[in-house]
Amino acid sequence: MKKYLILLAKLIVFAMTAGFFMVILTIPLAFSGIVDVENPEKWAVLLVEGVQWVAVMLAAWLIIHYWDELPFVENMGFGIQGRGKDILYGFGVAAAIYAIGFVVSLIAGWISVEGVHFDPSMLILQFLLYILVALAEESMMRGFVLGHMLDTGMNKFLALLLSSIIFACLHLGNPGITNFAMFNLTLAGVLLGVAYIYTRNLWFSISLHLFWNFIQGPILGYEVSGTGGKNTLLTLSISDNTLMNGGDFGFEASLPCTILMVIAIGLIIYYFEKGKKYEENSVVRVDGDADECRNDESTGTAIGGAEDC
Repeated sequence: MKKYLILLAKLIVFAMTAGFFMVILTIPLAFSGIVDVENPEKWAVLLVEGVQWVAVMLAAWLIIHYWDELPFVENMGFGIQGRGKDILYGFGVAAAIYAIGFVVSLIAGWISVEGVHFDPSMLILQFLLYILVALAEESMMRGFVLGHMLDTGMNKFLALLLSSIIFACLHLGNPGITNFAMFNLTLAGVLLGVAYIYTRNLWFSISLHLFWNFIQGPILGYEVSGTGGKNTLLTLSISDNTLMNGGDFGFEASLPCTILMVIAIGLIIYYFEKGKKYEENSVVRVDGDADECRNDESTGTAIGGAEDC
């Protein structure tokens, strides 16, 4: 019980500290007139998102460095060695989900394309925006919250579920939110965090989050969690079948998205669980020599007949 009370205390302190830094860093922007809440400039929105990420990172660093007394980069999951493929995998999962969902929705008549508007400067701006959104939200929800839940020894799937519920609750104020959208946002949190519970690394989650938002909104023209964007590549007409197309909240509030996320989550779990079994069964005898050991280059696991391999 004590470790969970400490966990709760850390989460509360983290939220309060991040909020404090957010206010402190935003006040100069507000008084300078750079940020106008009613009519924010596009580049100013980037600045605000950047401030949010900085606030999250500062709060996390204070707790990890001074309270946990642990290395910051590794414990937040920002290690980069050998993680380039994670970024590609994140893009691949997002692209596959939206390619399948979009084509099926077009064929079924749940959406239709009304026009194409190519504005490269707007696409670049929105790509940068969603990089900052992904960095801020993944650092907060997976890097700190889920990471600290796992550090208590909590069952990894329970920790994943609880952190995903918190993630969904952060979107309660979004326009067009529904009970089904909340369910799918929880499922999205599971999808974003499922690789993290095996790797304790954020780059897959960050990449998936980035390309999920970017493909959904600026490219395909859906709403992104109820927050619309202008000058998207495609202009969509949405039918009245909101269960199948997500309505005003976007594709992530649709039944096809639910099905595709469940499939993706299942495949990721299968991939990692199969990898674990392979490593567990990778100790074999070599040439019948009980004293000979060697390393399996594919897994780094010792192979040989000796009991101490």
